[in-house]
Amino acid sequence: MSLKKLHILFVIYSFTSLALFAQPYTETAFPVYTEESIPYSSVTGFAGEQLELVLDLYKPVGDGNCKRPLLLMVHGGGFIAGSRKDADVVQICREMAARGYVTASIEYRLGSHPLSFYEPYALCNDAINPVGISKCIYMTDTLEFYRGMYRATHDLRGAIRFMKGRYEADSTDLDNVFIGGSSAGAITALHVALLDDETERPPHTGAIADAPAPDGDLASCVPSPGNRARPDLGGLEGELNLNGFDSKVKGVADFMGAVFNLGILQGETPPIYFYHRTDDLVVPANTDRLFGLYPYCLNPINLCQPLYTRPWVSGSDAIRAAMVTMGNTAYFDDILENYGPADGDDCLDDPTAHSIENTPLRCKNLSGFFASIIAASGNNPSSNCTSGTAEILRSNAVNLFPNPLTGSVLNLQCKDCPKGPVQLRLMDVQGNIVRETMSVSPVNYAWELGTIPKGLYLVQAITRQGSLTSKLVVK
Repeated sequence: MSLKKLHILFVIYSFTSLALFAQPYTETAFPVYTEESIPYSSVTGFAGEQLELVLDLYKPVGDGNCKRPLLLMVHGGGFIAGSRKDADVVQICREMAARGYVTASIEYRLGSHPLSFYEPYALCNDAINPVGISKCIYMTDTLEFYRGMYRATHDLRGAIRFMKGRYEADSTDLDNVFIGGSSAGAITALHVALLDDETERPPHTGAIADAPAPDGDLASCVPSPGNRARPDLGGLEGELNLNGFDSKVKGVADFMGAVFNLGILQGETPPIYFYHRTDDLVVPANTDRLFGLYPYCLNPINLCQPLYTRPWVSGSDAIRAAMVTMGNTAYFDDILENYGPADGDDCLDDPTAHSIENTPLRCKNLSGFFASIIAASGNNPSSNCTSGTAEILRSNAVNLFPNPLTGSVLNLQCKDCPKGPVQLRLMDVQGNIVRETMSVSPVNYAWELGTIPKGLYLVQAITRQGSLTSKLVVK
């Protein structure tokens, strides 16, 4: 790291304690449990297909905190591939949950209209594919990159509002909601955070000409029903989960991301953590076209058809430099320098210089940066629950049986419930109360629920000292 960058970091943190990483939310102090496959929205994909989007939640066990910071992470994959189960985002989610965050890894709409002509060339095809490139990256035109990113921002905004809507069920802090991502996921997160005015809406996200019929070799890239219309994608906020909560965030975790237009930094810019390698040949750290590995590594030896549709983007280092020019020092620089073509690109990397080195260290740096932001908001785990509304989240806080529930009677046992009346509450994953009743402590109660739709629910035992929550599956 250069002396200039060290000076910038000193300026940023001159107001913080020297024991930065002793702050709350910086040390891996808690076990983590996972709630998987929670549906958060139903959407229409790029080819007219109907999709149900889901997310996985990662929560600390035994923290006793009723105002946990929330981090939503978005996976990479060039807007055509990837999953909420990708190893890099899962590791970040688990690392941050162990520090006291509630974290979510989300699915979002993938896919784009492919080229009307395609030649697999020597090796760049799905049958051999030694370089990890999917043929579906051959989009019909550059506009598809803009539109794929824009659909993803709508899904992330919907996920943010969904998670804000269930803040009581998850014991999260509405004042400390963060987003982040890896590669295309980071591109998505940056645009959600920075696109704050309808005049900044990316080009070509309105109605444009229909996509051409795909090349036969790329037909598998288009799901049924295969609509080729490219309609108006709507305003910045989209239409998912309009529940009264906004999609604003407190900060961004940018792992190898970029923006299409540096001009969107002119508005309100939340603090940003940057991780990137300057020799990244997938998403450039500076201003260049996406997927530089094509001209650098693949096309010179005819491994792949030239990727004509690559758009220009400005990566993490270019965004950081623009912020400095504007006098904005609300960032953490974790950019790895002294890489680049002059030092020799390793075209055998998979992906080429496009991965997170030492994820635990990056999460330590990220959590240290976010911790000062959280502390400045007044969030202190030791005093967050003085109102008696703390939720002690454990996987077996209230014993439920049978679980999964196949009938209508749910039996509950709560050995940790204090004396006095206990309010029992059954909630869906969006935080809506489905059933509610009272019991006498200690809880040993047979609850007649009647007919309940199949799905995942939360059962709370609410006492004067706090609440205990367990997960219930209804089959």
